[in-house]
Amino acid sequence: MTTAAHVAVVGAGPAGLAAIKSLLDEGFEVTCFEQRANPGGIWAFSEDPTHTSVTSQTRAQLSKFLTPFSDFPHSDDVPRHPTGAHLGAYYRDYAIHYGLIDKIQFGVTVEAIKRDESRKLWLVKISGEDDPRPFDKIIYAVGTETKAKLPTIEGREQFQGKLIHGQAYKRPEDFSGMNVIVLGQGNSAADCAVELTTKASKVYFAHRRGALVIPRMVKGKRFDRFAMWKAVATLFWAERSFPALHAWMINKNFTAAMRSSWGEIEPEFRFDWHPRYASNVTGVLMSDDLIPALRDGRVQSTWALRKIVGPKAVEMEDGTVLEDVDAIICCTGYSTPFGVFDETAIKFTEPDPNVPPQPNLYYNVISPEYPDSLAFLNFAVLFSSASLCRELASMAIAQIWAGKSSLPPREEMDRQIRERQSWYVKRCHKEPLVQLEGLVEPDSWLRWVNSTAGTGLYENLGWTWQGLRFSLRHPRTYLMLAYGVNTPHMLRYFETGKRKAWDGAMEAIQHANKMSRLDLSKKEEKQE
Repeated sequence: MTTAAHVAVVGAGPAGLAAIKSLLDEGFEVTCFEQRANPGGIWAFSEDPTHTSVTSQTRAQLSKFLTPFSDFPHSDDVPRHPTGAHLGAYYRDYAIHYGLIDKIQFGVTVEAIKRDESRKLWLVKISGEDDPRPFDKIIYAVGTETKAKLPTIEGREQFQGKLIHGQAYKRPEDFSGMNVIVLGQGNSAADCAVELTTKASKVYFAHRRGALVIPRMVKGKRFDRFAMWKAVATLFWAERSFPALHAWMINKNFTAAMRSSWGEIEPEFRFDWHPRYASNVTGVLMSDDLIPALRDGRVQSTWALRKIVGPKAVEMEDGTVLEDVDAIICCTGYSTPFGVFDETAIKFTEPDPNVPPQPNLYYNVISPEYPDSLAFLNFAVLFSSASLCRELASMAIAQIWAGKSSLPPREEMDRQIRERQSWYVKRCHKEPLVQLEGLVEPDSWLRWVNSTAGTGLYENLGWTWQGLRFSLRHPRTYLMLAYGVNTPHMLRYFETGKRKAWDGAMEAIQHANKMSRLDLSKKEEKQE
């Protein structure tokens, strides 16, 4: 009986909240442990320098049409691209609305999780408590932006300025009047550099390679408007089946978006071009303000940092020496935190000497050693909405543990793990880009997770006989779902006997499409 199973969820960010909700829907008993004082993960601002969080100027890269939970719409007064404050409030409201707050213990640090094989239990050691707490199952939902990676910098010991990871950066006022180097290539580095221009004396954007820099709005319209369900599913299928064609198609469109927004990018900004940027999570930089800041001189693009050569002097990779540097902010990424588990709980494989050891997880979610009691929500990364993917994975885990979806035999799970790791190694060697540790092949991952969760989307909207019947019987609904706004509310529309459907799904889908059309038409009117 699921009512007898007690599940520990570690982390109350968007992934953890989705996990609590999905488990409660299936009758599990749930206790969630969260280090912070509020739900929402990085979207809940924290002064703690060891907690990654939004700043006052953070905005979502995706529009509000793609970011809600499947059964909790954004209010209409939320801006097109929500701020960090909006999303922090949204996640707290979601937790309150569905009674999740009572299941969360805040200000709690999980130090270790061990398996007690004799009792078939997991023992969760909480900081400050002598005895570990026993649980039947574990969902590890600690976010991907938790364990900061600081680079090894030659000469660091002689630097007399401030040197921090981007995790510890909270506000530009802390760097008033300073000359600051921001190390990194991603969205966090770009946002940090632009924010600093309001207070810092000089800001350097130090990076090693290029990227496609695309604003949230292209030609007066949301860039993510192209992300219709059918279009995204087809693109991911093409990436798996015809990778060269997919790379050409998406690169052509993304490059066109960049050029139509900024024209030709100045060579001195060093945003060199590569055809694989568009199909890589780390190759696209969503920023409205970085290019304008570079052009008006508020930010200066430089080569990456080679070494520190004095108390406030650094040498860049092209040999340039920058003097009077007061601070270095390393927006250099994060590693996935698995440290609370011992070697008996999760196995790692080293598929290649140039690739970090990979955890052996079925579709990067399910432990093949303990498929009925151990799952992860922090090691599946793909070019899609992170919150949507985490909610999908949460639904899938709950359906497996509730006995409504099944897993293949162990040998089949091991084969999938080996295939994914081989794919990952080839991708790391093939593309001159940073490959995120939990990267998955999106088409097969989304098909598995949707099928296991029971959303019915691929069956009814895909190229199937069932999809053909649905399109003929309900043509208007089919067109709205397949080619309208790709709202997560679609995850709750079809009744499949698996994850809990939502009676308000169709109304929410129709409203999202209505508001999306109004949003696009307003922009067109403004252009005229």
